[in-house]
Amino acid sequence: MRCFVAIELPENVRNRLLDLQGKMQSLGRAVRWTRPEQLHLTVKFLGEVPDARVPEVCEAAREIAGKYSPFDLELAGTGCFPPRGQVRIIWAGVAQPPTALLDCQRDCEQAFSAMGFERENRAYSPHLTVGRVNDFAASNRIREALRQYETFSAGRFTAKELTVFQSDLRPTGAVYTPLAQAPFKVAR
Repeated sequence: MRCFVAIELPENVRNRLLDLQGKMQSLGRAVRWTRPEQLHLTVKFLGEVPDARVPEVCEAAREIAGKYSPFDLELAGTGCFPPRGQVRIIWAGVAQPPTALLDCQRDCEQAFSAMGFERENRAYSPHLTVGRVNDFAASNRIREALRQYETFSAGRFTAKELTVFQSDLRPTGAVYTPLAQAPFKVAR
């Protein structure tokens, strides 16, 4: 099964992201907007995980999460990937990513790489995918629309756990199923 490790969003933050999508509906069919239940902050994409290794993956996520205290995240700003050429992804960013998030992601890369999962070649750029572009000819229109929302903020929240998800690709789009929660340690 395809799996990834992510931080889930509270409902109020998710609703602000949905408001952003609503404001950008003028882009029409050029963009396929991420469904509310799919909005999350990916920490590590694992790819294909044999069923027999899922418990090992979940335990590794718990061990990593257990090293970190809950930390605050602020979702702010918008942009697209790639920054030049044909736009493929519209994103909302993480303002001033906290050291704990970056360290946690680095630990995930190291631990899962040691388990045989492919290491990400690009530097970690924490973001939430809010839309995927269907019409690459609309790239200039999309960039222009995003300029209006450079100061967008979905607010702050405290990340309290990692979640291991299964990603089931279907003709109607991916369905994400949580397999395990990995709570950050509680301060004593």
